[in-house]
Amino acid sequence: MKERTLKETIKISGIGVHTGRSSSVYLHPEENGGIRFIKEGTIIPAIIDSVVETDRGIVLSCEGRKIYTVEHLLSALFGCGIDHLAIEIKGDEVPALDGSAYPFISAFEEVGFSSLPNEKEKKYLEESYGVEGRGCFAFAQPQDTLTIQYIISYNHPLLSYQEYRYNGKSSFIKEIARARTYGLLSWKEQLQSRGYALAASEGNTLVYDGKGVMNTPRFPDEAVRHKVLDFLGDLYLVRPVSIGSYIIARGGHHLHIELLKQIKGSEY
Repeated sequence: MKERTLKETIKISGIGVHTGRSSSVYLHPEENGGIRFIKEGTIIPAIIDSVVETDRGIVLSCEGRKIYTVEHLLSALFGCGIDHLAIEIKGDEVPALDGSAYPFISAFEEVGFSSLPNEKEKKYLEESYGVEGRGCFAFAQPQDTLTIQYIISYNHPLLSYQEYRYNGKSSFIKEIARARTYGLLSWKEQLQSRGYALAASEGNTLVYDGKGVMNTPRFPDEAVRHKVLDFLGDLYLVRPVSIGSYIIARGGHHLHIELLKQIKGSEY
């Protein structure tokens, strides 16, 4: 299978879910160089070594310039198999749009994709890895296909246990891309006091209150599907993606990145 990029430059604008400020991203087709962001002339590669924060989202940085909440866009790039792209950002945070990866994919499909000369590189896990603590864990082991088994559990009747298995053959666009970020209404005050979720709303977040869910879920298990979406975005920070079996329980970006650092570190 050939590497690919977009056929044309795309501009996507919106509000950052955490900062609450407007921003725009310009996605420019490239024939090489991988995935990289550009902010105020500084190139910030979309790689795990650029990650500087993992609380409530992935923050990439280089030379003091930061870009917030890149994971949904990266997940969309994974889902569409885009290997090379220069992403110019005007602002601090990737737009939240509807809280999922689907609006990015819709924009990609509107302009189409271009095949590139080089074949896609494949990489397989050759040993097992694991991180755990405080009732959370993430494990990876060799397998000839990419599978992700994800479990979440919260103190809420609709979120006490959700599990989803992504087998790599299922449709990313139909089964994962539309799953929105989620949160409990009880988290709102604490998060906003820390500078997070300043623009969170029912338009970009699946919101759970004490009685149930305040807006209409797209899937009965939308929350755990969104965790898979997040993990695939984080996984795309180490390219080519390490094919194997991943099992994650009560995870988040910090746990994802710790596991991926372990995998990446074993290559040297």
